[in-house]
Amino acid sequence: MKNNILFALLSILLMVFSSHEAKSQCFAEFTSPSADTTICLGQSVNLEAFATCSYLMNNSFNTGTIGSGWSSNANPMFTNPCGPGLPGSGIHCWIGHFVSMPRSLETVPFQLFNGCNLSWQMRYAADENTTDCEDPDLPLEGVHLQYSLPPYSSWNDIQYWTPSSSASGPLYTWNQYQMAVPSVAFSSATKIRWYQDTTSTNYYDHWGVDEVQIVCPQSQNIFWSNGPTNTLTQTVTPTDTTEYIIFIFDSLGNYFTDTLNVNVIPTPSADFVAESPVCINYPSTINFTGTNSATVTYAYNFNGGTVVSGSGSGPYEVTWPTAGTYTITLTSTDGFCTNTETQTVTVNSNIIVTVSSPNASVCPDSSVTLTASGGATYAWASDPTLNSDSTASVIATPETTTTYVVTGTSTLGCTGSSSVTIDIFPTPAITVSPVPEKGCIPLVVDFNPSITPNANAYEWNFGDPASGAQNTSNADSPIHVFSNSGQYDISLNVVSVHGCPGSIVFPGLITAYDVPLAAFKPDSTTLNLMNPMVGFTDMSTGASNWYWDFGEPSSYTNYSNLPNPSHSYGATGEYIVWMVVDNGFCADSAYTIISVFQDIAFYVPNAFSPYNEDGLNDIFVPSGIGAGMGDNTFTMRIYDRWGKIMFESSDFYTGWDGKYNGDFAHPGVYTYFIEVQYADKLWRKFWGRVTLVK
Repeated sequence: MKNNILFALLSILLMVFSSHEAKSQCFAEFTSPSADTTICLGQSVNLEAFATCSYLMNNSFNTGTIGSGWSSNANPMFTNPCGPGLPGSGIHCWIGHFVSMPRSLETVPFQLFNGCNLSWQMRYAADENTTDCEDPDLPLEGVHLQYSLPPYSSWNDIQYWTPSSSASGPLYTWNQYQMAVPSVAFSSATKIRWYQDTTSTNYYDHWGVDEVQIVCPQSQNIFWSNGPTNTLTQTVTPTDTTEYIIFIFDSLGNYFTDTLNVNVIPTPSADFVAESPVCINYPSTINFTGTNSATVTYAYNFNGGTVVSGSGSGPYEVTWPTAGTYTITLTSTDGFCTNTETQTVTVNSNIIVTVSSPNASVCPDSSVTLTASGGATYAWASDPTLNSDSTASVIATPETTTTYVVTGTSTLGCTGSSSVTIDIFPTPAITVSPVPEKGCIPLVVDFNPSITPNANAYEWNFGDPASGAQNTSNADSPIHVFSNSGQYDISLNVVSVHGCPGSIVFPGLITAYDVPLAAFKPDSTTLNLMNPMVGFTDMSTGASNWYWDFGEPSSYTNYSNLPNPSHSYGATGEYIVWMVVDNGFCADSAYTIISVFQDIAFYVPNAFSPYNEDGLNDIFVPSGIGAGMGDNTFTMRIYDRWGKIMFESSDFYTGWDGKYNGDFAHPGVYTYFIEVQYADKLWRKFWGRVTLVK
């Protein structure tokens, strides 16, 4: 009744809208399903439709005619004589030969207002042939887009497309054009036309248009016969065969309807239940639980099972020979409608037995409780590390990695087995690398352990109770100072990351040695070259080896290993004497400075007798020690009584033989003048008289 009232009101509205002269196109159609359809009772169907009233004109010319809403004096062609249009455009409207000018393609009146748009495709012929494709190439041979208002006594240009003299460019290929309707063309009954007023002859200057659309926003309404409004989709679940109508109309009185029938037939039931789980070769009972008419047929698929009994809808008794999960399918069919349901049956290899353990691994000499479940009674495989073989829970104390197997039995006699493997965590393997292992006190040792697997707790004992609280440590890599000599036993207790303890003792791992004390006493710390020997007395304690360096590397006796050595120095100077002693492990050193001086004496004789040449007192020459040592350290001149130089020398050891120019000088008294540098680097001057005796 409601739908009848609705469509009665729509009919009244259409009578009102029919007074408008403007044209538009409304369209509606079901898109899914696109034709009448049939469903089974209880099923739903999604209805989808397309509907619009925005097009005043929508002409693709694909019917091969000018279509409604148009008039033309140009005898249009619909054979695409100059080639195809844009992709997907199909047939276009072409103004070809034997058409006198002016040529016009004109629409019926439309109500145009703000928001209306024009779109179309157009091209000029590009001289593909002279029959129907001769090109407009003169300025006045182009096409006008024009509008006219009532009473249509004049036409006004919206746009004009001036041809090219070369018959090339965008006007000579198909292109899409679009523009808003200008406000001067707004009216309740405006006509639009494409117009060519000048041609060379009736045979030339061809052109075409396609895909013409005049689109204006319209107020539109959508109604469905079953109640929904202003929607293009809905999902329906009819219980009887039902006719669905979609209706669209706009503010100008245009409308369109489409109808779809949904046929409904009953759906048979396929409900059933299956007993699960069952043991291998133990039957599962399958019962149909639905209600159907006598015309329904049933098809079961037992997925490889063996039917012990049953037919039709059931019940059935079915067994399976192997363990697994089986899907049973029932298809019920009643004419057009079918219904399918599935159930699963789990077939156990007898029963499923599980074994749980709080830990998958234990430390050596540790126990773990194993608990079986899934059966009524249990039997464990014989193993001496189990405390029982017939209870659900047992205590295992494995010595190595061990797999424990249990078999459970249900009250139905189904059996199942399970196993669990308990691993043994390794006892921590401990090595210690002290750096250093031996040394002199105070001996600082860095202990670097290697633990496999890693440890997370450490307890060190350094075997050094004299160190008090420092004798133990919980650090992973501790440092300990051994202040007393001796050998030390090192022990280490650890707990691995698995919680397993480990310990080790390293007897005599560390040896600390006493340090000897080096000391000595020289006979004297001051020497002269007249007596350059010095003795050294050892005053060391705890020494067993001696190493001496007397500070005179040029001497082949510069080194000694005697406890109480002596050394003779060969030159003046200050010498650092080093003594190094050790006890075979530790060393100490001491030193002192020995100063060696040169003795100084200088003598000048007062007479000499060179005439007899007996080799005694034949040469006048000074003598001494610590004087005139080295080059440029001595000069001597001999003068006669008149001041003439009789002899001179710069060599301390070269004297006057009493001669002058190869002949003996006259006996008498002569004067000498001597400059000499002593070993202390100071210069001295001497002068006096010497008698030359014949």
